Amino acid sequence: MGLSLDVLEAGPVYGPASGGGVPGAVVGHGAEGPGAGWSHRFAAILAAHGMRALPVAHGGGDIFGAGRIEGVDLRMIPEAGRDLAAHGRCSWRVRLFGWSKGGEAPLLVAALAPAPFSCVAAHAAPRRRTAAFDPAAFRAGGGIARVPDAPRALVWAGHEGDLVPGRPIPLERAVVPLFLSSGTADEVVPHADTRDMARRLEAAGRPADLFVAEGQGHGLDVHVEPALWAWLAAFLGRHLG
Repeated sequence: MGLSLDVLEAGPVYGPASGGGVPGAVVGHGAEGPGAGWSHRFAAILAAHGMRALPVAHGGGDIFGAGRIEGVDLRMIPEAGRDLAAHGRCSWRVRLFGWSKGGEAPLLVAALAPAPFSCVAAHAAPRRRTAAFDPAAFRAGGGIARVPDAPRALVWAGHEGDLVPGRPIPLERAVVPLFLSSGTADEVVPHADTRDMARRLEAAGRPADLFVAEGQGHGLDVHVEPALWAWLAAFLGRHLG
């Protein structure tokens, strides 16, 4: 099939080499930062599944290490979605996917203002809003704070009360289909977080599409990961908008 690479103001767009319009997806990175390349790898995988995927950089750092994630304007994610939706080689509404700390932002967008996304997916995302990410403190064993007065990772004018660290992400307010996944042996974000969010959505009458990788950690091994992508691609394909 072959892949193409276009460049928008929001970043590069990976997609099929064919000239026809295909669905789009915005991809967020985790605390490893954009320089680590994982979000670009994920975008290329989605492109191989027939989508145009735009990895967005909402953190700092370079190929040698992650940077801080603090004071990021969450509006950049729906703005990137609108840029991708306007791409001449993108058709239908776009979807949104993120993983780890980068899965927190998509879930918040889904709950607060999901346009222009037709559905939202998150792998190994925390159930509570987390504070700013400091890579040096994290490497020293400090973790990521979840206390209300901690510096904020994400900001959004008019939604200040919705972004207080430590509070549960209000998924019940989401009006778009949601996909959740995690490994049961995740050593970074407990699998219980994903289970808790799935239970809350079930209780609200809006169950998530749930993928559980038994015995897997924060990242899935090469024998299990393809199943996640097949499941995720099927979910995204069902919700074109």
